[in-house]
Amino acid sequence: MRFPSIPSLLAGAVLAYTSLVAAADKTAQGAIQIQDAQLSLMSADGSSQHSEKLEYPTPSLTTWALEPDSILRLTFGIIDSSNGKAFAPQHAHVRFTDAETSAMTLLPVQIKGKGKARFDLADGRVCQTLSQKSSNLPASIRSSSGTHTLTLLLGHPSSISPLSYTFGTLSLPASRLLPVPKHRHDLSTKKEGEPAFVVQPEIQWTFNTGEKVVGKGVSALGTGIVVGLPVAVWLMTGAQVLPSLKTQSATLSTLLFLLSLVGLEALILKYWINWRLYQFLPPFLGLGLISAFIGKVALGQVQKRRIAAQVSSVGPVVVDTSTNAKGGKVGIVKTK
Repeated sequence: MRFPSIPSLLAGAVLAYTSLVAAADKTAQGAIQIQDAQLSLMSADGSSQHSEKLEYPTPSLTTWALEPDSILRLTFGIIDSSNGKAFAPQHAHVRFTDAETSAMTLLPVQIKGKGKARFDLADGRVCQTLSQKSSNLPASIRSSSGTHTLTLLLGHPSSISPLSYTFGTLSLPASRLLPVPKHRHDLSTKKEGEPAFVVQPEIQWTFNTGEKVVGKGVSALGTGIVVGLPVAVWLMTGAQVLPSLKTQSATLSTLLFLLSLVGLEALILKYWINWRLYQFLPPFLGLGLISAFIGKVALGQVQKRRIAAQVSSVGPVVVDTSTNAKGGKVGIVKTK
């Protein structure tokens, strides 16, 4: 007979100890449990139509029919199984699962003090004074087959085990149901011999009416004001400026400056038509520097010609040099 070795015995002992510690820790952590659970069907005036006490984890065998003037109410207490004290989970919802499509909808449960909870479901047309926190039927529940499985879900972000309890079946009245939405790839049923695809009716588009045409008289009056007013202002100012206006022949620097400005405008036009920014910037910056230099020269020449014209109109001048208080010399231009 062969006996197990000492390392094997130690490994088995460690494994058994770990399993016992894990089981004891799990028991110490506890789980969410419910007690005194009751499911009731109430009318809008507060009177109870049907009531049933639930025993977790046994579900109700009754199919609860929610009529247009009734409220489905679920009340229960929540405790921690490790100490039996009241417990308030952070997540509390009732899940509605469609019996045909398996579509699911979650509605919140109202948690009160000392672990008390209540969930009310109304169809949206009953008096809200009976249940201010009642959940109305959302479109996801109404757009269904009408039969739903009700599951209570309680959870908390800690080591305590959550709870999932399927407690009953709900039936909705046909008058409160909406058409079940079709999925993208659902094909409509066709009769024997019918084609799968048929010609659809033509879509009739409705366009806005055309803009109202302005009368010719109003249009002519507006054109006269827009065009005639600037021309009248130009004629009035020109009658005063033209008699005293003295023109001079343009110098070469002035012509080059105007030509550089035309070149800049041509580059901007080219960029607007088909150039990229990296194609536009180098020639534009280069021509801009040239234009600035030529413009400075041209404006200097124009200034000299204007001063010379003023001197010739006044006559010979004499520059009188005097000394100021700081010892500097100051020139004063005087006419003879």
